[in-house]
Amino acid sequence: MATKRPWFAELEPAAPREIPGGSMLPERAQMLADVLGPGPAGWAVELGALMAANITAAIPELAVDAVADEVAKGCEAVALGALSALALDDQVSFAAMPGILAGPMEVVARGIGIEHMLRSIHLAHSTAVTVLLDAADRVVPEAQRFAEMRRINEALFGIVDVLTKRMADEYARAHEAWLTSSVALRAEIVEDLLSGSAVPMDRATRILGYDLSRRHLAVVVWTAATRPAEPIRLRTAASETLAASGCTSTLVLPVGAQRVWAWGSRTAGPPEQVAPAAPPAPGVRIAIGTAGAGVEGFRHSHRQAAEAARVGALSTRDAWSFCYQDLDVVAMLSTDLPAAREFVSRELGELVGNTEAVTAVRHTLKRYLDFDRSLAGTAADLHVARNTVAYRVQRAEQLRGRPASVRRLQLHAALVLAEELGDAVLRPQLD
Repeated sequence: MATKRPWFAELEPAAPREIPGGSMLPERAQMLADVLGPGPAGWAVELGALMAANITAAIPELAVDAVADEVAKGCEAVALGALSALALDDQVSFAAMPGILAGPMEVVARGIGIEHMLRSIHLAHSTAVTVLLDAADRVVPEAQRFAEMRRINEALFGIVDVLTKRMADEYARAHEAWLTSSVALRAEIVEDLLSGSAVPMDRATRILGYDLSRRHLAVVVWTAATRPAEPIRLRTAASETLAASGCTSTLVLPVGAQRVWAWGSRTAGPPEQVAPAAPPAPGVRIAIGTAGAGVEGFRHSHRQAAEAARVGALSTRDAWSFCYQDLDVVAMLSTDLPAAREFVSRELGELVGNTEAVTAVRHTLKRYLDFDRSLAGTAADLHVARNTVAYRVQRAEQLRGRPASVRRLQLHAALVLAEELGDAVLRPQLD
């Protein structure tokens, strides 16, 4: 049988409180009152209310109607459970804290990020530590005070560790359930947002489970029909890319079996355009836009990611990630692909050939222009002799039919297109 700690019997709420009246969890409060007395139970209910008030004051996103109710219930459950554990030397269990895991589903449905939930746990912990240690300082005999304060700290940190893990797991489960149950409706909302149709923001945020008021980074993940990947691998690649970019809140939307659209945001500054360190599953490709603010940024970043994906699908490079920031010129110049072919042909002349010799001199000319026409810099980059670079540049100019200094900007752009897109712009379109 559990042993009561005598000093807990001296705890009383600051304001007179009827138990179970005023409790968010009256049955649980009454059970504790039956064991410890109405004073300690009322004190714990008051502590739960103070924890909830501090959380909703610091995190306005959690102060909204049903979400605030769940926060209050969760805080009271933790306060009652913590008091039971400390006063009776019980192990805290989630069975003893009914309703504590009901909050994540409501939070997910409102588009509130997990970072707010995790911060709320630490705010609640800070409040509980302060109140409990103050109480111990008042009522614990001096000879026992240090040991009791240490026990309080250890118990509360243990509760935080368990609560953080369980809440994170439940948030992930609730988020997955939300995605599964609402894909069609979410897809409809996203399509309306991308097309510029009027969508009530409260409704969009609630249905998507994603805050549209932040700065967003869009990602498109796809796989070729010739190298299909499991849909879960596409979603995983999208989530990992957004995590690598510093996003704490994400929206991942499957578009058919071979493509995923995704967005991510964070509260502190715009997300960074960063690909994951580890490559995705074989055949999976990732395109990343640049960050943008609000609904317009949500839309604009997606358009950029889609353009980067278009270029990536045509690219000759053996790459799995394509950042719009690195491909913006190619994307803009290749929007009208027939016009791009005509442009490349006009600027490169005979340099559009696909033999190894022509490809080598074309690549050398591009690097030569990349290095601001430095023979030495180009030679070092290509690991060839300076005279070799000079010869290849001269040969490239002969094939082009005019010096590299003539229409240099256009020449450089045509070479960039040829290198990135290969036959898509080097060969005439077949009727």
